[in-house]
Amino acid sequence: MEHHHLCTSSSFLLLFLFSSILVTSQFTFGSSKQASDHSNVTCIESERRALLQLKHGLKDESNRLSSWIGEGCCSWEGVGCHKTTGSVLKLDLRNTVPLYFDEDYHCTNCLGGQLSPSLANLTNLRYLDLSVNNFSTFQVPTFLGLLKNLRYLNLSNAKFDGEIPHNLGNLSHLRYLDIGLSSSGSMIKDLRWVARLSSLEVLVLSLVNLSTAQDGLRAISMLPSLTTLDLFGCHLFIHSHLSPVNFTSLSSLDLGENNFSNHMIPPWLGNLTGLLDLRLGDNNLSNPVHGLFEQMTSLLRLDLWGNRFDVSFFKSLCNLSNLTYLDLSSNDLQLSIPSEIGQLSRLAALSLFGFNLYGSIPVSLGRLTKLQVLDISYTSLTGELSEDHLGKLGELQALFLSHSFLTLNLSSTWVPPFQLQQLEMASIKVGPQFPGWLRTQKFEELDMSNAGISDAIPSWFRVLCYDISSLDLSNNNNLTGNPLEFKEVKNNNYRFVSLSSNKLEGSLKSFPSDISSLDLSQNFLTGEIPPPYVGEMGASTYFLKLSGNRFTGSIPEDLCKLKSLSELDLSNNLLSGKVPLCFGSLRFLWVLNLANNNLCGQIPSSLGNLGALEILHLNGNKFIGRLPSSMQHLSNLVIFDLGDNGLRDTIPAWIGEMSSNLMFLRFQSNNFYGGISDKLCLLSNLQVLNLAHNNLTGYIPHCFNNFSMMVSSEHGSILTITYDTTNLQNYKGGNELEYSFGNLVLIKSISLSTNNLVGEIPDGIMDLAGIQTLNLSHNHLTGRISEKIGNLKRLETLDLSMNEFFGAIPNNLSTINSLSFLNLSHNSLSGEIPSGNQLQTLTDPSIYEGNNGLCGKPLPKSCPENKSPAKNDPILDDKDHGEFDWSWFYAGLGPGFALGLVGFLAILLFKRSWRYAYFEFLESASDRIAAMIALKTTRRARNFR
Repeated sequence: MEHHHLCTSSSFLLLFLFSSILVTSQFTFGSSKQASDHSNVTCIESERRALLQLKHGLKDESNRLSSWIGEGCCSWEGVGCHKTTGSVLKLDLRNTVPLYFDEDYHCTNCLGGQLSPSLANLTNLRYLDLSVNNFSTFQVPTFLGLLKNLRYLNLSNAKFDGEIPHNLGNLSHLRYLDIGLSSSGSMIKDLRWVARLSSLEVLVLSLVNLSTAQDGLRAISMLPSLTTLDLFGCHLFIHSHLSPVNFTSLSSLDLGENNFSNHMIPPWLGNLTGLLDLRLGDNNLSNPVHGLFEQMTSLLRLDLWGNRFDVSFFKSLCNLSNLTYLDLSSNDLQLSIPSEIGQLSRLAALSLFGFNLYGSIPVSLGRLTKLQVLDISYTSLTGELSEDHLGKLGELQALFLSHSFLTLNLSSTWVPPFQLQQLEMASIKVGPQFPGWLRTQKFEELDMSNAGISDAIPSWFRVLCYDISSLDLSNNNNLTGNPLEFKEVKNNNYRFVSLSSNKLEGSLKSFPSDISSLDLSQNFLTGEIPPPYVGEMGASTYFLKLSGNRFTGSIPEDLCKLKSLSELDLSNNLLSGKVPLCFGSLRFLWVLNLANNNLCGQIPSSLGNLGALEILHLNGNKFIGRLPSSMQHLSNLVIFDLGDNGLRDTIPAWIGEMSSNLMFLRFQSNNFYGGISDKLCLLSNLQVLNLAHNNLTGYIPHCFNNFSMMVSSEHGSILTITYDTTNLQNYKGGNELEYSFGNLVLIKSISLSTNNLVGEIPDGIMDLAGIQTLNLSHNHLTGRISEKIGNLKRLETLDLSMNEFFGAIPNNLSTINSLSFLNLSHNSLSGEIPSGNQLQTLTDPSIYEGNNGLCGKPLPKSCPENKSPAKNDPILDDKDHGEFDWSWFYAGLGPGFALGLVGFLAILLFKRSWRYAYFEFLESASDRIAAMIALKTTRRARNFR
């Protein structure tokens, strides 16, 4: 379980203010910058060659080691030498560029490759830092154990894999060792070598797998000088008894996310009375031994998030008068904030995030005058937060109140005693007026989304937000005014602006491209989309969302200057013209949504260059022509929607081979023709196939049971995309519904309606046990409806109308309990309509109309003797005639004719008047026929002459 503070903006301020591991300053082996002080120091030639061999083996995409040329290695970037001897004492290759996404995301500044054994030739090296790089697939090299003069070794977050070598135990002078957060595959099977590091003061092994090193904690406890120990997320089994305990010098201990015996805090922790920092988060611990924490009177920081402590325990902590940081977030037991909280007079940070808190906030909270960070978001707290609570918190810098039931009761003229840097008030009652007290603040981050504000954005707020780094006013619905203006901010790594789902009007002026995420979707903005302003800082926009407005004109080609763009959503506007060809140069783009505009022309083939693309919406436009064959290179595509255009093409076979990840394919309402290729069956992860309203011909492929995700009842997973505004239109219950992205993974559907398909429904479709919607209406399909239809246990919508199906409706249809929409109208079905189960609720007669051979409820036509035809009985067609009526007719034709002839001759024999009349009729008819023949002969002779 990942702690919430690691993924929210508040975590960075908390860690900055209260981190107790400030050990790097103990090791002063020269600057990590370019060693200008050593420009006159002679570089030892053997060590220079060793460094060049190291460089040769590294991958350096950003050319960080470009200074490693020439003879003077002591002036190279990251290299520090002894001022007299020239020996290399320090090698600092830490990547200092922050990683804002997951650790695997596009780290061009990371060093990689394999470390050269020549590094061991730097025999005087005391400081080695390779942290925050990417050495994945490689283990920590054993030759590092030869660097016996090392005092500082930092391999943290360098993604080394496999077992950590025990050779590191040879580094007896080592005082700092950090190999934490390296890789999910890093492990130590036996920790006994750690006991040989007798000089060690700091040991960080966070997220290194120690599950097999069961005596590890005992080995570590033998280190006499250890002051900082970080074993977070090591899967270590921690016994309730550990003796002897030699952690007498320990001041900082992190045992978070491990396996405690019986989920109890071990009593031996009570002996660590010198601890300043204790972290036991995410261990599902229950109340500790009575009085355990009361003995730790020196504690400054206590981190107990993700456990099961109750209100009595919370009260006992209020006696730790020296506490400056307390984190009880994400505990399971319901409780209220005790009034004793006011006793923690030195508290600078209090986090109760996600705690099952209820009741109101005690006024005693206002006595925490040293408080800088307060997080009570995602709780069940009710009542008001007023000036009585906040009026004396003069040092408050960060306040997090989001997603609770609190009401903010602060006068618009109130002048707070604090200057907030961060304020999050999402989904609490703030409005309807825009809070006037905000004008006294100087925010770096502000979140007032879904806060019930029905007011215009005041002019003073526009000035306040010129250079804000994070602003979210989305989903206030009645927030009005013109869009805000923003300026380029130097030295700002990440800027987030969201004003979506409001009633902003007017045009958008040029926006600075240093805004990493800009979301103005679902407003009433007009005019043309302005080109981005690319200033001195360059372009760093990752997300641009302008959907659901009234923008007109063409798509500006200057958007292609946003080289880092990952998501571009311009859907549901009034844009016209063609898609810029340069979009193919946006190589990091993984969401492109241009749906529901008036874009025209052909789809540019350059889009086939977007190798990272996962979502492509071009539906609802006026595109024509064929599909570019270059699109077969979109190997990561998950959603492919070209519906509602004028495309005319066959469905190319390469679609089945383009992406093994493809889950949603929608080509509805175009002019696709020809057959459905069997190659589509290669899309085993497909969950939605919509080819309706085209001109497709031929048979439905028999291999549809290769859609394994539709065969299974399990739902797919889209872990790689976090896009929250994409949607997909799909047929269900007789209507076109629009599914939001969050619900897409729950949909399994096939729609081939309104084409010219022929033949029977293949048995392969009857194997799709997980399918929910099957629409084959308005085709020329024939045959019987298979008895296997009952296999589709999750079917909710079935539409087979306007085809040529005949025979009885299978009784198994009544066994599908999830069926909520059915249309079998206008076929040639016959017999009694099945009843029972879910079919009893489908009482609309129109779903069976146009099948004159059907009878029984809900139709008004009753079946004869309430008996449905047996399996071998004749099946009636739409004229109430049996399937075998004509064979009986022909069988009786001969005897009937003979019997009639005998009867007629008998009458002529015995009744004279009939006999005279009959022969007179024959004579007269013979004369007329002879006259007609003579007349025709005369006419032909004349014509011949």
